[in-house]
Amino acid sequence: MTTKDEQLYQVSVERQKAAQAAGNYDLADLPGGLAKPAAAARVGKVAKQDKILKGGKSLTNVARLIPGAALAVFGRPESRWAMAYWRRTGAAAPMAELLSYARQLIGMTPAGTLVVCLCGHAGQGPCIPLWAPREEVSLTVQPNDLLLRFEELVENDV
Repeated sequence: MTTKDEQLYQVSVERQKAAQAAGNYDLADLPGGLAKPAAAARVGKVAKQDKILKGGKSLTNVARLIPGAALAVFGRPESRWAMAYWRRTGAAAPMAELLSYARQLIGMTPAGTLVVCLCGHAGQGPCIPLWAPREEVSLTVQPNDLLLRFEELVENDV
């Protein structure tokens, strides 16, 4: 939970009991800024199968929110859709539009408010991120999903 002294929120990551998806993919399979998170992990069927790709020692470290940070979950289909959109735009798609393909996107405003992002465009026009405040947030992941943390992404206060 967030305290007055320290703006930090440990996000609960719920694992779905799904079959292991075929094949692994990595940050290199994501387009543009999605491939450069502050921290990232590929989720395994169980905790000991998690693979930390960047910026942490465990999934728990990756799933910590601080003011301005956001967590995004990308499965294989979402990463493919984002990559296809990236190519269609000539490698010029803004970060907000790439993030709109995430299965889940949550964050913390600079003031410490927890938010979920209700953005989506599916390539149908400009994406305008709408951050909706929440009392608590959690993520639901499946085996082989990528959990990405981006710093200084949530700018507006709700």
